[in-house]
Amino acid sequence: MGSQEDIVKDDEKANLAKKLLAEACEKEGLDDKHWLPKLSEILGVKSKEALKHMQYEDYLKLEPEVRHPWEKRALQKLLEVTVNKGDAGKTFEEVQKKHLETAKEKQEAAKLLLKELKEMHNSHSHSKDAIRQKEEALWQAIEIPKEYWPPPEKSLVGLLENIQKQLEQQELTVSKTENISDMEVLRWASGGLALQGIYKTSSFADVLAKRDQLIQVPDGFRLVGPEQGSLFERKEFSSSAAEAAFTKSMEKLGFSITVSAKAGFWGFNIDYSSSSQSKETHQSHSEQSYICITKYHYMPLASCYFQMHQLRLTDVALRELQDIEHLLSSTQEEDRSDMLKSRCKSFFSTFGSHVNQGPLHFGGIFWWKASMEGFRAEQREEMKQQASQSLDGYVRATFSSFGVSVGVDVEGSKYRSHASSQGRGGRRAHTEIQHYVTNTGGPPETNFLPQWKLGLVTNNTTWSVIDRGFQLIPVWDIILFNHKSDFKSSCQMSSSLRAAYEALTNHSVSIMFGEELVSAVEEARAFMECVQAWEVTVDEDKLSTLIKFKQNLNEKTKNHNVWINICLSDKGLQEFLVNTVLFCKKSPPENTMCIKSLLKCLLDPYVYSVKDFPRSSFIMQWIFDSKHMLPETLSVSELEDLTKTLLQMKEYIHEVTYAPETAASAIHEAKVKATLTISSTVYSLLQVLRGRAQKDIELIVLLIMTSTGYQMEGNNFQCLLGCPEINFMINEMQEGHKEYLSLKEQDVYRAQAFLLLTGLKVTPEYKEVSPEQKNERLIFMEDQMKNLWSTEVNTLFEKHRVLKDWEMLEKDLCSLVRGHLEDTCDDLKKHSIIKDMKDTFQRTEPSSQSKSKSDSSETEANQAITNQEFLHLLKRLGLESHYPRKMGTEHFHTIYKKSLHDSQPSNDNELPFYFLQKLLTVDYRVRYLTCRDKSNPGLAPMPKPTEQKNEPSDSFDDFFTDLEEEAPESATRDGHVHPMDLQMAIFHCADNFMRQYISTKLAFCQFALPLLIPNPCTSKIEFPLWSLSQIKKSWKEAEKPGKQDRTSSYKTKFIYQAETPIVSFIQIGSSPSSSKSQILNALLSKHDTFFHRDCKGSTKDCLLMKGVVEISWYCPRGSDDDSFDCCVAFCNLHGDARDHEEQLQFLQEISAVNVVLVAESDQSDKKGMKILCDLWQSQRPLVCLFTEKKNIPAGRSNQNIRIGIKNRNEAELMGELKKTIGELVEGTNTLFSLDACLDKARKHGFLVDEDIDACVTAKEKAKVLVKLLKEEKLFEIKSQLLPLQGKLWYMWCKKDKELTRLQEKRNQSIEHHRSQTELEKSAIRRKQLEQAFPLNQLMKSVLGFLQSQPADTKKYFLHWMKVFMDDLSSDRLDELKKEYHLLWSQILAITKSNDKTYLKPQLLKNIDALSTEINDSSIGLEHILREVGQIYEALESMNSKDECFVKLPEIAADLMVSGYPVELMDGDASYIPLRWVSAIFDRLINKIGNKRVFVLSVLGIQSTGKSTLLNAMFGLQFNVSAGRCTRGAFMQLIKVDEKLQQDLGFSYMLVVDTEGLRAIEMANKHSLNHDNELATFVIGIGNMTLINIFGENPSEMQDVLQIAVQAFLRMKQVKLSPSCLFVHQNVGDITAKEQNMEARRCLQEKLDEMTVTAAQQEFCDAYCFSDVIHFDANTHIHYFSHLWEGNPPMAPPNPTYSQNIQELKSKILQAAKKGSPGSILRLSSLKVRISDLWNALLNENFIFSFKNSVEIAAYKKLETAFGQWSWRMRSHVLDLQMKLDNQVRNGDMQEIPRESLENLVQKTSDDIMKDMEKYFTEEKDHEILVQWRVGTELELKELKESLLRETRKKCENLIELKKKQCKLDERKSEYESELLKRSREMALSLKGQKLTESELRDNFVRLWNSWAAEVSSAAPPPVEVDIDGEIENVLLDHFKEPNLLARIGEFPKTKVFSADLEKHIAKKKHWHFFVQNFDHADVSNIQHITDNIIMRVMQNIGKKEQEKRDYSQSFIHEILNEV
Repeated sequence: MGSQEDIVKDDEKANLAKKLLAEACEKEGLDDKHWLPKLSEILGVKSKEALKHMQYEDYLKLEPEVRHPWEKRALQKLLEVTVNKGDAGKTFEEVQKKHLETAKEKQEAAKLLLKELKEMHNSHSHSKDAIRQKEEALWQAIEIPKEYWPPPEKSLVGLLENIQKQLEQQELTVSKTENISDMEVLRWASGGLALQGIYKTSSFADVLAKRDQLIQVPDGFRLVGPEQGSLFERKEFSSSAAEAAFTKSMEKLGFSITVSAKAGFWGFNIDYSSSSQSKETHQSHSEQSYICITKYHYMPLASCYFQMHQLRLTDVALRELQDIEHLLSSTQEEDRSDMLKSRCKSFFSTFGSHVNQGPLHFGGIFWWKASMEGFRAEQREEMKQQASQSLDGYVRATFSSFGVSVGVDVEGSKYRSHASSQGRGGRRAHTEIQHYVTNTGGPPETNFLPQWKLGLVTNNTTWSVIDRGFQLIPVWDIILFNHKSDFKSSCQMSSSLRAAYEALTNHSVSIMFGEELVSAVEEARAFMECVQAWEVTVDEDKLSTLIKFKQNLNEKTKNHNVWINICLSDKGLQEFLVNTVLFCKKSPPENTMCIKSLLKCLLDPYVYSVKDFPRSSFIMQWIFDSKHMLPETLSVSELEDLTKTLLQMKEYIHEVTYAPETAASAIHEAKVKATLTISSTVYSLLQVLRGRAQKDIELIVLLIMTSTGYQMEGNNFQCLLGCPEINFMINEMQEGHKEYLSLKEQDVYRAQAFLLLTGLKVTPEYKEVSPEQKNERLIFMEDQMKNLWSTEVNTLFEKHRVLKDWEMLEKDLCSLVRGHLEDTCDDLKKHSIIKDMKDTFQRTEPSSQSKSKSDSSETEANQAITNQEFLHLLKRLGLESHYPRKMGTEHFHTIYKKSLHDSQPSNDNELPFYFLQKLLTVDYRVRYLTCRDKSNPGLAPMPKPTEQKNEPSDSFDDFFTDLEEEAPESATRDGHVHPMDLQMAIFHCADNFMRQYISTKLAFCQFALPLLIPNPCTSKIEFPLWSLSQIKKSWKEAEKPGKQDRTSSYKTKFIYQAETPIVSFIQIGSSPSSSKSQILNALLSKHDTFFHRDCKGSTKDCLLMKGVVEISWYCPRGSDDDSFDCCVAFCNLHGDARDHEEQLQFLQEISAVNVVLVAESDQSDKKGMKILCDLWQSQRPLVCLFTEKKNIPAGRSNQNIRIGIKNRNEAELMGELKKTIGELVEGTNTLFSLDACLDKARKHGFLVDEDIDACVTAKEKAKVLVKLLKEEKLFEIKSQLLPLQGKLWYMWCKKDKELTRLQEKRNQSIEHHRSQTELEKSAIRRKQLEQAFPLNQLMKSVLGFLQSQPADTKKYFLHWMKVFMDDLSSDRLDELKKEYHLLWSQILAITKSNDKTYLKPQLLKNIDALSTEINDSSIGLEHILREVGQIYEALESMNSKDECFVKLPEIAADLMVSGYPVELMDGDASYIPLRWVSAIFDRLINKIGNKRVFVLSVLGIQSTGKSTLLNAMFGLQFNVSAGRCTRGAFMQLIKVDEKLQQDLGFSYMLVVDTEGLRAIEMANKHSLNHDNELATFVIGIGNMTLINIFGENPSEMQDVLQIAVQAFLRMKQVKLSPSCLFVHQNVGDITAKEQNMEARRCLQEKLDEMTVTAAQQEFCDAYCFSDVIHFDANTHIHYFSHLWEGNPPMAPPNPTYSQNIQELKSKILQAAKKGSPGSILRLSSLKVRISDLWNALLNENFIFSFKNSVEIAAYKKLETAFGQWSWRMRSHVLDLQMKLDNQVRNGDMQEIPRESLENLVQKTSDDIMKDMEKYFTEEKDHEILVQWRVGTELELKELKESLLRETRKKCENLIELKKKQCKLDERKSEYESELLKRSREMALSLKGQKLTESELRDNFVRLWNSWAAEVSSAAPPPVEVDIDGEIENVLLDHFKEPNLLARIGEFPKTKVFSADLEKHIAKKKHWHFFVQNFDHADVSNIQHITDNIIMRVMQNIGKKEQEKRDYSQSFIHEILNEV
């Protein structure tokens, strides 16, 4: 019975499915009676649901069954395979744009996935499943078919690199998009194949033959999107001829006709796959066969269809036909037939007989082929299978190698493999399989499909014609249609050609187009011209006229083609019809019924076949729209009633539709009635719902109905409803209502979210709802339930109003529906963060209109040089192109070829370069740089005696007589450029940043600096304050309140801010005997601070120094021999003061003391006396130095002093002068800083360099931000305004290290612990985001400013921020350091006196707090930039790739490009923010390209001058000062000159400066770890590392190098090739190198020795230090003299130091030149190197805690010994436990006292302790080992205690279990009675009830479980032991190998171990070169050992199981010991 019901149900289901499928066909206009059987037979489709799974290939199977052209598109719609849902019909530009956008999106997605996958591989912290998922996403993104994905077990390391390269290549391809016009594509694709004719005969060869161009390129030709989709096909061939024929057919005829050739299209029938099969079946077995299998990817990108009127013959073809016509008329009738056949045959052979009308497709085909031959016939199937597998393997290989081709030639990529088969005679036949990759169209150079596709998409010049369609138009029809005027009788010519064709081919030709058609077409076109003149009125006569004309056309042509293609396609008629409808809409409905009928007759159904009638739907909708009054309202009050009505109407339409012989009009009427009924029902229900105030249910109904076309205004549907629409409404109503009520019961907000989501997405069409529609719907829904929305939903509304993101709104609504409220909160936070970032970068900072060159005035910048002498000087120096102010720091920060050698300038135009290079290396001899040209020898040569023989010789009197006469000037004047002219010329050409740099270097050289500079071309004076603002000076002022006490205060300041007394030196007149500058130099130091007349290179005249005021400072060092007790500024006005009034006035205003040199000869000059009078009358002291007086009596005033200086002893004079000036300075209160002089300079009209717009804007911004900082307490600035780099960052770093070091793992499994750690890291990042966003005003302003301003403004801004932030903290830090010093002094005093020791703990606590405050108060610009990096790192954790995030690393990249150092390693956390650094490198690559970079790093003990060395070598800007100033590591980029790039092989040098090692303030274990890690990292990333050593002893650095070497040996996964170079600083002896030969030899031996030791420990082949780090003791050790020439702060730098710098720089560049090119990485590879090396360092948790390799070796020995001691203890306790267990089981023991247990192990414990004592006293390394003695002793004691506890607990548990077992045995009979009693009670309780057996069983089970629970409740619960976790703990504790975690994680737990010789056995090299190979005996022995170990371990485990021993961790130790 049941089976019969099932059959009925199945039938019903089948019928329903058939009905629904028929409806789907009907909807697309397809005849279901024709198509339902075809769908079932051909595709097996019997339901509508199956249509969703159809592919384009399925459509092609149905295409031959198409009866009408329009059915093709309808069929595509039905199967949902329309190409790209609407590409067909789009213009080619639209499609091409879409293709390119898609390609770029895929490219970006693939790059992102690749990056994430690399990070996952590198981090080793992701599960295999997660990695596999990411891999699969990548394969999909790069379009590798699923069947060709690499297997999961395959290593992807090499593959990912290939993918990276290929993606880069693809990106290049996309960027090189090259396209030609549509007409050019048609003309050139496949050699113009689309325009060529086809000679259609029965011969396949004729059809394939190449023909000449037959038709012209149509005017206005445009390509559109393809009508076909991409295909991936497979084809087999059994002969080479068949394969060649198929390939040629695809190339010549195209896809459609080729794949359909078997069906007999075009009159020939070919089966390519078996064209030679019939012959082969008759071959004897001795003959051999051929197989070819091909796979191809067919990819159409554009299509076209030639309209008939577009087909015009080419001029050549037309002339040929005209010639034939002429011959026809002139040939006799009897000869005419033969002549016609002959000439037509020639024409058809040349041009073809037909033209392809289309649709033609353009694109490409990508082929893979595998062929083989030479096998026997009986082996065919086997060979076919092997060829198929081989081809699959080949295709997979091309994908897995990602496009890496092997031997590419013209045909493509080839390789060969072999197939073999067993023959009958037992012999194997070996056959070669050949593989090919070829392509039709597309880029020819690639054999990788995605790359080929990308090239095809981006470059239409590579397209081929890949399909010519089925539709052929004969030449004779073209003549009739388009060339009537070109022939005398087109009809006769057409029929003649047709007759000749039939005679030649034996093909009968039906008249497709004849004279009737031509006349019909002409008539139609003429009529359409008349229609265009019609006026638009509601005129039934005109419509009737159209109907008559349509009927006439139909009678003439016997079809509707002309009406459709000519008339309805005419734009004029279309416009007339549309306007008619528009006019009718304004008329009363009753007046339009007739018009509707007429229009319906004209258009229905022909309008559906018109290709281009945009508003046809508008007209048809109006025609069928019948507005009637609503029928009487039906009684509908519930949703179920509406559903019932809908079902009834659906059934009604079904009945009418499927009734026998139903007319179309009847179906139409049925739909009208159904629509009206449904409309009234809906209206009725809505009225009821409104009355009940059920707004939510009303909204559900409205949403579904309006989406189907219901209008609330008219309460009706816009269009007729059919079964599909009614079905849609029924399903949506039922499901939506049910889901809504279900959610409402749980949470109102969930139900409301569902309502909104439904409203936004519901639609019956197969397309997305547009954003405009969504917006309308949302407004409607909000309004419908105004005050009813929940808080959660209102929050989403607010969010959407801000973000306007529909996708995000729908995602949030889905989260609410699921009840995941927190998801929307997270998203809200995420989007508020993104918005905050966008707002930050969109803020328009007031941009200074600063250009790249910061000139103070445009007019001045453009002013012509009027000073001819100055112009001559500039030309002579080669600087004319740099004036004014066009020389930037980029001219300074570049490595030039000349800098390789320390040479001298050979001509004047080289002087500026050499000046700058020497200044770069702080060589003060730059002041004396000159160049004497050979052409200008200087002094006149001495006359030779022979030249004077005819002249009278001088007498003694003559020798003295001509003294008054002067020689000619040319004979005495030097011809070289004055050194100060050179300096000032460069200064005039330099921009502000270059000036600042020059001034800073000059100050370092202790030279005076320009303070006031007259412009040589104008009268204006410059006050270059900006150029002085980078200079810092340090001094120590001594205060002497009494003779006993002496305290000093130390100061370091930007000198322009220092308030000092200013002493001005001026001169009136000139003195031949005294030099003002020399006097100043003697006052300040012995160094030539001011250039004077006796300096080397000085000349009589100096062009650019007159009127220049120079300034220099005397800085005391706090000693008794200081010239002055405080810092004093000295100004020197060059030239005669009488000529420079403006400068003189300025100096008078700012000077504390004026010193004037007065020549006696000038005392009578009025102007000079006026100056002296003014100075004498001023309030400032005056010192007059009289050059012509020796002793002058003292004046009356203490303020105005006279001193004679003629013939005075220099020491005596200087002593008097110092004393005088010192006393005057001490007594003055006139102190000025240069900053304070600014206003005075402006009043004098001086040009101030700080006043340019860019500098002003930057300074104002910096002031505003520093004001923000000042609002916080200094030590709270970091925590309040820069919160991301504090505690949270340190915690994150700690957790990140924990991922690999597992120091907090405890008993968790590795995976669980790592997972927990990852969660904690994520939580920290979330907290960072919470603290960072919304961005505080400081960071918002900094980011906005740096992003929006020009480069110069940014530089100014960074400078001012640095200055102001130093000001902010310097004074407070000085106070804190004084407090620290005071506290420390008190602690030392207490310690020394041993008095008041109770105060010491509190003082120590105070000093710790003070140390913390000092650290918190140390704030600089680097902290702000570090915060930017942390913001980026935190944002990256959100996994959002918003473009505004990229702007953060772009800021840092811009700074690097402009020469600013950027932090590589965070100095406070000692950690590298990898994501931030990687992002900076990515942006750098974008800006400067993926250039090769030579990395130079420096390493050394603290305060050994590392930063100074780098700054002097390359002109960098690393911070320098005593103490641990550089924290972490900074990197700076230096460009290499293009000429030098070719020699060196790299474009940039990246210099890495690091903090000093072995800092006293961090002398602890953490410091040791940190220093070792830092050193290893810095050496690892550098191509060369400078090891900086102060003095001659390298012992400290030796230890660091040992650790680095051992670390590199352990990091086998990071391929490194570092080198190092030792620099010994402060070695004064010039013979140091020779004297230290023995020391160098010892160093080399020591390094080699420790390398061998380390290599033995790590099982590596390394025999000397150079095997790991390249080093040559003879050439890689340099000795530097001391930096200073004397005692700072007034000492100049040592010139020898500068020379050493130059030599070292040359050596570095020469070494770089000699190095292997592969070792110098590109930026992208360097980024990976940094990441890999840092991750490797994180994985290393063992060696960095040791001081050197000797310590490591000693510790490893100790560990081995400890392992033996601990195993002795464990082994003894295990044996003891076994004995005790037996005693308990036998009942011999009832308790186990602790004392007795201890006594049992005491002897063994004592023996172990004695052995340990002996080891620590007698071992050779006992002095090193002593540091671990206490720890080892404690560990042994702890081990003993834990073993005893565990043993006792197990014994007690066993005793307890024994007791309970006895008790249980005693109570067994009681339990039986109890069980019987309870069973009876249960039976009585159930008496009388009829229960089934299962019910009885259930009752018993409940009773049994209850009773069993009572009995077992006393038993202790079983303890779960995580054995895997304990094994991991033991392994981690026992082994100290790097990457141990990964090895544990990778080892499969189910797999039996097998020895891998390459992996598990280390092979030693013999004689350092030859590796010994394994022989058979070795392999056998290794396998035997392996098997033996496995066997013994398994026996051990088996024994434990047999003995039924409880688990103990000692078992793991036992197995490990046994192994």
